[in-house]
Parts: sequence; C-alpha cells; structure tokens
Amino acid sequence: MKKNWLLTLSGSLLAAMLVTGCAADDQDPAPPEETNENNTVDENVEEGANEGQDAVEEGANEGQDAVEEGVNEGQDAVEEGAEKGENMLEEGAEETEQMMEEGNVDDNNKDKNK
Repeated sequence: MKKNWLLTLSGSLLAAMLVTGCAADDQDPAPPEETNENNTVDENVEEGANEGQDAVEEGANEGQDAVEEGVNEGQDAVEEGAEKGENMLEEGAEETEQMMEEGNVDDNNKDKNK
C-alpha cells in the first residue's frame, strides 16, 4: 500500500512538473521599442546644452571684444594726453623764451636809459 501511494504521489508530481516546465517561456523578452518621446527628450536636452554652450561662447567673445575695445580706447586716450602734454610744454617753453627775451630787452632798455 505504501508503494501505491508513493507511485500515485510521484506520478502526480511528475505530471505537474512536466506541465509547468513545458509552459515556461525560456526565450528572452523582446527589447522595448524605442519611442519618439524618449528620443525627443534626449534630443531636446542635447540641443539645449548645445545652445547654452553656444551662448556662453558668444558671451565670452563679446566680453573679450569689449575688453580689447576698452584697452584700445585707453591707449588712444593716453596717446592723446601725451600729445597734448607735449604741445603744452612746447607752448610753455616758447612763451618762456618770449618772456625772457622781452625781459632782457626791457632790462637792456632800462640799463641804457640810466
């Protein structure tokens, strides 16, 4: 009797194992389909990053141009100031020479009159 129960149980167990084993799907699932939504998000992120980088580069170029322009203007102002200073020195020297000549003439006239 023990054999009868043992055969019945083992037969039932074997049948259950065969059914579940044959029904199991051992193939890998198909890869998920790429949706336009995911690609669009990635493209938008990449496009935004590129635009941001372009804006930064453009701003840096504009800043560099402004600095160079300011330096050039500063150099021009210094050169103009130097030229004005030289002109003023020359005028001052000429005026001094004239005053000294006039003073000498006046002094000579005073000496002659005495």
